[in-house]
Amino acid sequence: MPPEQSPPVDPREAFEELARLSLRDESVDSVLQRVTQLAQRSIHGAAEVSVTLVSDHTATTAAFSGRVAAELDETQYDAGRGPCMEAAIGGEVVEVPDFDVETRWPELTTAALKRGLHGSLSTPIPVQVQLQGAVNIYSAEPHAFDDDDREMAKTFASYAAVAIANMHLYENTRALAENLQKAMEYRAVIEQAKGILMSQRRISAAEAFELLSAASQRSNRKLRDIAAAIVAGIEDGH
Repeated sequence: MPPEQSPPVDPREAFEELARLSLRDESVDSVLQRVTQLAQRSIHGAAEVSVTLVSDHTATTAAFSGRVAAELDETQYDAGRGPCMEAAIGGEVVEVPDFDVETRWPELTTAALKRGLHGSLSTPIPVQVQLQGAVNIYSAEPHAFDDDDREMAKTFASYAAVAIANMHLYENTRALAENLQKAMEYRAVIEQAKGILMSQRRISAAEAFELLSAASQRSNRKLRDIAAAIVAGIEDGH
């Protein structure tokens, strides 16, 4: 038996809700989950919806509207082929109008018909990062999707892409901030060490830095480690 349908949602309301989501307050998982739920309720013929992400040749289901969608995705991952992977990796829409006559993916066909599903539509997520993905829509009836449904699927895929791109930007920004913080801490330690050497030896800042550099080269240790040891009173810069 196909899964039960949730109450339908007007597509305009669905897109307005997605547009109101704060990517600052939401995780990428929660946004993708909302994408699947709203797509399932607003696309005509959508019985189940999922989001496939592919990274380093490994496919996973990041969000799904129901258990059946996740199971059909897993069937494709186990087989190493299927419309969700074709769409994600190939970047093209892949539609199966009727599983009863589909011959390209026998594993998926068998699994889908067993669960009362008769068609699918996989739309690539237009991301520009080291990640590929697709929004997968499974239907309980053959030939369930028309041009309007296909356009709506692309719109939902675009919302998924925004969430993924923002996640990638956030991760990069966080990594950059952490690196800058570390650089500032290292700089502070080096300045402290220079100050100690300048006071002890009555030398200039440039000469103090030269001493640190020379000690680093002689011991084959990082300059910041030499500086930290001087500040801690373990070394004297020789």
